[in-house]
Amino acid sequence: MRLRYTLNRRDLFSAGSHALIHQKLTWIFLLAMMAIVGWSTFTNERNRDLPMFVRFLSAAITAGLCAGIGMAGGIVLTGAQAFLRNDTGVLGEHTLEITDDGLVESTEVNRSLSNWRTRFRIQKIRRYAFIYISATNVYAVPRYRAPFEGSVDEFLAALQERIQRQQQNDPENGSRVH
Repeated sequence: MRLRYTLNRRDLFSAGSHALIHQKLTWIFLLAMMAIVGWSTFTNERNRDLPMFVRFLSAAITAGLCAGIGMAGGIVLTGAQAFLRNDTGVLGEHTLEITDDGLVESTEVNRSLSNWRTRFRIQKIRRYAFIYISATNVYAVPRYRAPFEGSVDEFLAALQERIQRQQQNDPENGSRVH
């Protein structure tokens, strides 16, 4: 089964923002930074004479603002990367194909194979489907516009079925479908 579609800069920005917001490491880092900034504000020498509630509130507001600024900065960098880079093979037409050997992704400059022992994970949101071939490498497939060839939902169902069949044959594979 084959799926041909195109990715544009808006797709790269949307997929990058989604990845940034849903990446576990981002949240671990943000929570750690919020704890450090919050504790630093709470224990600051200038705040020691304030009532406990005011100290706690100012620490929470400061930590929240820092986290918000950090996420906004990440999204700005994602936007700059999506709209300013000129990566041949990332923008433009992509082809995904389910073969006996695995999932093949092709562009005008690249062809890659993820064999069936890959720990695939499929995630669907309203406008996109994400096919993870590793924790940080993903194929973003737009769902909001029709592909050149194939159907996104039918392709994902066939891929899901193939992954599940592989799991039955090789339970240590560990692929997950969401």
